[in-house]
Amino acid sequence: MRTQQFEASLVLEDREGTLPAQATLLIGEQKVIAAVRSYGPGPEPKRGRLFLRAVARRPLTLKWNNTFAVLDTQKRERIGRGTVLNPGVQEEAKRNEEVDWDFLLALSGDEMDMLDALCRKKGTSGLHEREITEFCDLSEERLLQWGEKMEEEGKVKILSFSPLHLISRESFDHLGEKILAYLDQFHEKQPAQKGVLLEKVKKRFGVSEKVLHLAVKTLEKAGRARQAGPRLMLPSHEMALSAQEEKILQRLEEMCYRGEFQSVSLEEIRRQFHLSQERLEKLLSLLTERKKVIQGPEGLFIHSLWLDDIIVRVRALGKKEMTVAKFKELSGLSRKYAIPLLELLDQMGVTRRHGPVREIL
Repeated sequence: MRTQQFEASLVLEDREGTLPAQATLLIGEQKVIAAVRSYGPGPEPKRGRLFLRAVARRPLTLKWNNTFAVLDTQKRERIGRGTVLNPGVQEEAKRNEEVDWDFLLALSGDEMDMLDALCRKKGTSGLHEREITEFCDLSEERLLQWGEKMEEEGKVKILSFSPLHLISRESFDHLGEKILAYLDQFHEKQPAQKGVLLEKVKKRFGVSEKVLHLAVKTLEKAGRARQAGPRLMLPSHEMALSAQEEKILQRLEEMCYRGEFQSVSLEEIRRQFHLSQERLEKLLSLLTERKKVIQGPEGLFIHSLWLDDIIVRVRALGKKEMTVAKFKELSGLSRKYAIPLLELLDQMGVTRRHGPVREIL
């Protein structure tokens, strides 16, 4: 990393001595004059160890754990030995007079402590492999070993392996709690809405697609959130419907059971009930969530009871194969709707396409 400002720890040769405001730093074969600001021994005093920030007169190539000597500019004598902790002080840190002691003390530890500290510092954006290799000299193999070990110990979650992308478990869990709190507030303010658009959640918390996807899947697996299409909601949430809308919902279910959805378009249904496109989609989505209706290929809506009856009749044929013509006769559907329904049965593992016929499984 090319930098002029860095933070480090230092052990003085004379433990009773003081650090001058300006010193000469000897880093490998490089010698440079730098302004030095001492942070002091820190919250966990270790005899002879100080923490500091150095501002070199010219850029240096530094990485975590590089060692250097500090020379008295006047006497040219060595006054201490240092170790680079934070090779690149960020712009906001340059202006901030407060010392991030938790970060520096963690960087004073081993390789796992260092990686854990970097992950926590990056928050919900996660830590990319390129950022790690710029910060320290760890091989790709070594990084992967540490990443897997840290995930086993519950310190991080691995977002991707190649290139390695880590996120601290602390930040990830905190993000999940913030998403749940946001969903709760959204449902309270807008009970008629099915849920929050995932894109809106992504923008609100400033996270990547990858991080949001993992957060949603983790919440779903724990039964704390539910995704329906492009929306996210709490498991207990159900759209608030008026008495009129409940009647429309019941009518839609009846139409679906009688197969009327196969004879009229959704546009005709929308006009019949004086619904907006968005409201019709929400009501149909609610029917699928209540397990009343199943949406098959090409927008085909089928009542779950009617579908169960069709499956029973297909298996009752007592044959290993079934033609499309036989299925049309059995279901009473035209070819336009029989084919999408057969495709749904294929997806459900009831049938399997074999040339012009279906195998009954």
